[in-house]
Amino acid sequence: MKKKKIIIIVSVAVIFAAIVAISIFSSRQKQIEIETDRVQVQEEMIARVQATGEIKPKEYVEIQAEITGVITELYVKEGDKIKKGDVLLKIDPVQTRTETLAQEAYLASTEADSKNQLGQIRIQETHVRRDEASLETKKIEVANAREALLLGQKAFDRRQQQCEGNLISRDTYEAAKKDLISAQGSLTAAEAQLNQAEAQLDSSIVALEQAKSSYQSSLNRVDQQKALLARQHDLLAKTTIKAPLTGVITRLNVEAGERAVPGTLNNPSATLMEIADLSIIEAEVEVDETDIVDLELNQKAEVSVDALRDRVLEGIVTEIGNSAIATTTEEAKDFKVVIQLTDPPGMLRPGLSCTGEITTAVRTNTLSIPIKALTIREYPVDENGEIIRSDPEKEKKGNGSSDAEPEQEKQEFEGVYKLEEGKAVFTPVETGILSGTLIEIVAGLEAEEEIISGPFKVLRTLKDNDPVKKD
Repeated sequence: MKKKKIIIIVSVAVIFAAIVAISIFSSRQKQIEIETDRVQVQEEMIARVQATGEIKPKEYVEIQAEITGVITELYVKEGDKIKKGDVLLKIDPVQTRTETLAQEAYLASTEADSKNQLGQIRIQETHVRRDEASLETKKIEVANAREALLLGQKAFDRRQQQCEGNLISRDTYEAAKKDLISAQGSLTAAEAQLNQAEAQLDSSIVALEQAKSSYQSSLNRVDQQKALLARQHDLLAKTTIKAPLTGVITRLNVEAGERAVPGTLNNPSATLMEIADLSIIEAEVEVDETDIVDLELNQKAEVSVDALRDRVLEGIVTEIGNSAIATTTEEAKDFKVVIQLTDPPGMLRPGLSCTGEITTAVRTNTLSIPIKALTIREYPVDENGEIIRSDPEKEKKGNGSSDAEPEQEKQEFEGVYKLEEGKAVFTPVETGILSGTLIEIVAGLEAEEEIISGPFKVLRTLKDNDPVKKD
């Protein structure tokens, strides 16, 4: 009987152990295998923006001709060092010089004509003064004629009274009458001459104004011819092309005997040569639109030139484009950024390919995690903006992954999953700069806390409170 009890007890224990083992095995089967990392304290984190471009001098000039002609003299070759004002080449000046001489002759003719017009003004001014004097004389004559007429009228009136009183003879009366008629005629003639003098003066004044107008026109023609002559002198001077700056001939496209043609925006082949000041060298790179917002002037940069192999050049950001570089496609936009090299080596040449790494931020003694651990989740929030987490008990009963009602407001959170007692617990974080594969944690985590960092497929579907185990 005792042996039978022992067998029963042992059987029950075996069954119980089997149930426990099955339960544990089943539980382990449901656990998600994960990879973990620790929140680390970094002594220094550096955020960099990388971009590619080419080496360019800060100052360079493309020399183009402004007149057409054959290059008769070429004084430089590619690689020559030159100073500002040095003669670079000469263009055949014969045609331009001839046109200049013709313009000088035409200007001299115009100036002579102007002097003639000035002489006419002097003549007309003399005529005006003469006619003004004549007018004054005629006015005096009219006044005298009126005075004579008045005296003649009085004399005639006296003679008429005397004649009526038989005090004088009829002949005397007729003589007085004749004198009166003569005085009236003299006044009429004087007034006519006065009108004629006034008309003559008006005519002389008009002629003077015309002479002045003609003279002003001649002066305008002189100014016009002077301007045309100045243009011709300028064109003649441009048959000799001089260096606009001190530098090096970095490109030479012509030889003596070739024809130079005026350069236009649509004819870049008209460039005769290029002069660059190699004392200040820059790296002109194209930065993606997602990185341009992190850039500021005077940020430090390192430039690697393909031709210099492993040598790294230091520089600072001196220019950031305000507008995207124009392209014909709808691809992501790039912005021009200029990095001025602080100590460029002498072997650098314009056009060399380069890669620039611009330091946008530096952090010391800061927390960091692998960027692959960072994820984004959407959770319902309460009135204070706090996450309303799901109830694990309800999840076990099949009530879903969240106890939030459908009408509750939801919000996206950036965060990580911490490993706590075999479960994944979502923790919102505030991030800072990105340095390589690490990202700065500003708030939300403490040093040495264990977080889930992978695999990516797991993180993509991992939920809060999911049971997990380290792989």
